[in-house]
Parts: sequence; C-alpha cells; structure tokens
Amino acid sequence: MRGQRLFNEIIKESGIERTLRKGRNNSLIFKRNECLVARYYFYATFKNKCYEEILRLLISEFFISPNTIVLIIQNNSEQLQALKQRSPVFHYFMNRWPHLKW
Repeated sequence: MRGQRLFNEIIKESGIERTLRKGRNNSLIFKRNECLVARYYFYATFKNKCYEEILRLLISEFFISPNTIVLIIQNNSEQLQALKQRSPVFHYFMNRWPHLKW
C-alpha cells in the first residue's frame, strides 16, 4: 500500500522493504463505476435532472472529467439498463451506498 514503506521506516524503523504492486485496483474501479452509474440513474429518475446537470454533479462528486464520466456510463450501459428494468425504489440506493446522501 502506498505510504507503507515510509510508515515502516519512520514509525516502525524496520528497514524491511516490500515489493508493492503499483497501479490501479480493478475491484475499486469496478465499485466506483457501479456507484457512478447508480448516481447517474438516481439523478435522472428520482431527481429529474437534465443531462448537463447530472454531469456537473457527478464531476463534483467523483472528481473526474466529463469525458471519463461519459466513457464510464457508455462502458457500463448494461448495468444502467439492468437498473432501468429493475426500477429500484429509493431505499435500494440508501441501503447499497449508505455513506452517500441520496
């Protein structure tokens, strides 16, 4: 994990260096994308926001560019279609992501 070597050197003073995997964690990216698509669906369905407003909100929530958001939504269109077919109620989102303000 990032910062672990520094922690070990300063706090633990253990001189043992590990080989750390660098790059992005695919499971975390998947969870982020799942949440982003759910937020997109939520804003469109429950809040009746227009496309531009939804993009602006997602940019401020996820700190990623509009182009990246559009790509994520396009690449996860099956998930968006599944949400639309399932038509979950408001409490689904609150229970699935309780740390967000719905």
